[in-house]
Amino acid sequence: MSSSKPGIDRPLTIVIAAMGGEGGGLLADWIVEGAKHSGILIQSTSIPGVAQRTGATTYYLEMMRAPEGHAIDPVFGLYPAPGYIDIAVASELIEAGRLLEKGLVSPDRTTLIASTHRIYAMAERTALGDGSFDTQGIMTAARELSHRLVMSDLVDLARERNTALNAIMLGAIAGTGLLPFQNNALETAITTRGISVASNLKGFRAGLELANTPSVSENAVDLSNASPLTGHVAHPLITRARQRLPATALDVIESGIARLIDYQDTEYAALYLDRVERIAAIDRETKQSDNTTLTREAARHLALWMSYEDVMRVADLKSRRKRIARVRQESGATFDEPVRITEFLNPGIEEFATLLPTGVGRRLMQWADNRGITHRLHLPMHLRSDTIWGMIRLRFLAWLSIRRRNSYRFILEQAMIERWLDAAIHAAKMDLNFAFEVICCARLIKGYSDTRERANRHFDHLLERIVTPALAGLLAPVTATAWLKDGCAAALADDEGKGLEAILDRGPPTSTFAASQSPTAATPPVTA
Repeated sequence: MSSSKPGIDRPLTIVIAAMGGEGGGLLADWIVEGAKHSGILIQSTSIPGVAQRTGATTYYLEMMRAPEGHAIDPVFGLYPAPGYIDIAVASELIEAGRLLEKGLVSPDRTTLIASTHRIYAMAERTALGDGSFDTQGIMTAARELSHRLVMSDLVDLARERNTALNAIMLGAIAGTGLLPFQNNALETAITTRGISVASNLKGFRAGLELANTPSVSENAVDLSNASPLTGHVAHPLITRARQRLPATALDVIESGIARLIDYQDTEYAALYLDRVERIAAIDRETKQSDNTTLTREAARHLALWMSYEDVMRVADLKSRRKRIARVRQESGATFDEPVRITEFLNPGIEEFATLLPTGVGRRLMQWADNRGITHRLHLPMHLRSDTIWGMIRLRFLAWLSIRRRNSYRFILEQAMIERWLDAAIHAAKMDLNFAFEVICCARLIKGYSDTRERANRHFDHLLERIVTPALAGLLAPVTATAWLKDGCAAALADDEGKGLEAILDRGPPTSTFAASQSPTAATPPVTA
C-alpha cells in the first residue's frame, strides 16, 4: 500500500452504494458539508438508479486539502475507478457484492463498510424456485478482497439504537480515521442540516463505536445445537427430534417444528415429525453415510408445504406487532408520528372456499368451475390495519385458523402431501436418486391464489406423466430421474407451463421404456 496519506498527499476517494429511501444522498451531503466546514476541497457526484430494490444509486466523493504553495486546485475524478478506492460503503449485502464485482474494493487500499442484512432483489423475489444469491460467497470475497473490513447488520443496530442507517454508516466512515478532518465537523454537518438531529447524532456515535471494534464478518449460523423455539429448548417435539433424527438435519427440522407450531399448533408440528421420520427411516435402511440424503431435503420442503398460505395465515402475518413495527421502521417514521397502513386484498371464490367446511367448500368450487367463473369473481378490499376496526377484522380472520383442519383447502393440501410422500418412499425402494428428484418436485408448490393453482397443476402433471409410470415399472428409474429433473427445471423457468408441456410432450430423454420390468427389478439404489 502506498505511503502517501489520502486526503493530504493525494485525493481520498469514497464510493457509496445505497438503495432508494436509505438516505444515501443525505449521507453524501453530510460528508460534503463536513469537508467544507473544515476547509477541505471536495467533489461529489452520483449515478442514479431505479428506486427501491430494482436498482441502486452510487455516490462518489473525492476530497483533499488544498496543496500549499499551489495556486491551482487539484482536479478530481467524476467516477469511481477500480483500484483507486479508499473507502467503499454498501448499505446492504448484495450492494457490497456489486462493489466487489466492479473491482471497487482492493486488498492493498480499500476499507469496506457493509451491512449484512438482505433486501431481496427482484430477480430473487420473482424466481419460481430458490432464486436467492450466494451471500456466503459475498462475505468470503469481502474478507479476502478488502484491506480492512467493517461488516455487521447495520439495520439491526439502527433498530436497536432507534436511529437511521445512513447515520450509522457516516459514523463508520469517520471511525476509519481516513478522513482529512475532525469527526466533530460531521456532527456539525448533522446539526446544520436539522434533520432528526438527536437521532442522527446517536447513530453517528454508534457507527464510530462499531468501526473502532474488531471488524465483524457475519458467517453462516450453525443451528445444529440451538433450537429456534426461543424459550422452548426442552419442548417435547425438540427432544423427540434430537433422539430419533440425524443431528446433521436438526437445524432444518427444528426450524420446521417452530414454523408449524406458529402456523397451527403442537399437534400439527407432531404430524410434521411423523412424516419426517418416515423419510428418515428410508435413509437408515439404505445406510446413507450421514443419514440425511433424503431426510434433510424432505424436511425442508415439507415444512414449507404444510405452512401453506391461506386467508387465515395472510391475515395473521399482516396483523402481527413485529410486522407493524417493521413497516414503521421502513417508512422512517419517528415514535410520535402516525403511519397509515392500507392492506390491499383481492380474495376470490377459492379463498372463500378455504374458510368453509369440506363439503360446502367442495360444492362451491364445483359450482364456480361449472360456470367458468372461478378466476373471474373477486372482492377487492382496502383495509386500514392501522385502525382499531381494521385490526379487529384481520385478527378475526387470523383467529379462524382454529377451524383450519375442517376446511376444504386443508383436506386437499394434506392429500397432496401424502401422495407426494408415498411416491418418494416407493421411489426410494427403487432408486435413491429418483426419490431425491421426487422430493425436489415440492419446489413447485408455492404461491397464493392463481399462482398456487398453476403450481399444483404442474406438480400433478409431473407425477402423472413421469413418477406414476416409473413406480409402475413402465419407465426405468434412471430415465425417470433425468426426465423429472428436466421437467422441474422447465416448470420453475416458466410459470405458464409451456416449457414443461414441451418437455413432457417430447418424451423421456432416452428410450428406456421397459413395460416388462417390475419395480423390484429396477435399477438398484445408488448411494448419494
